[in-house]
Amino acid sequence: MIIRATQEHLNALVALENSLFPKDDFPLSRGSFSYHIKKNDLFVFMHEGEVAGYILWLKRKTYYRLYSLGVSAQCRGRGVAQMLLAYSFGLLKSPSYTLEVKMTNQRAISLYEKFGFRKQKILKNYYPNNRDGYLMRKQENDEIKKL
Repeated sequence: MIIRATQEHLNALVALENSLFPKDDFPLSRGSFSYHIKKNDLFVFMHEGEVAGYILWLKRKTYYRLYSLGVSAQCRGRGVAQMLLAYSFGLLKSPSYTLEVKMTNQRAISLYEKFGFRKQKILKNYYPNNRDGYLMRKQENDEIKKL
């Protein structure tokens, strides 16, 4: 089940984030999650009553930016990230969506491409430790590939 995140999910979101991202990848803090719950589009995937994944979108003037997406180790490989993306596109209507992703994260890149995202440019040294990334964009009129 996917629902909008509330402050009641805060502890679980922080714990999930810290299990997914090492400190040098700057995981979202408790304060950041609290802010995003109030101000942005943050959805959680619930599995057996626990937060097992989330997706965070930032609304810009003319598009949405996918800021972060995470799925617990226990739920990986079960299509949770796909469900979160599909749910988002069903709810957030926009002419354009963007995201940044590490060039080395081929699994995520493949997933995003299935949903119609295309690489727009290389982001040199965008991530910590001089790691490069891609800026990816999905236009509203692009067709989503079937999963």
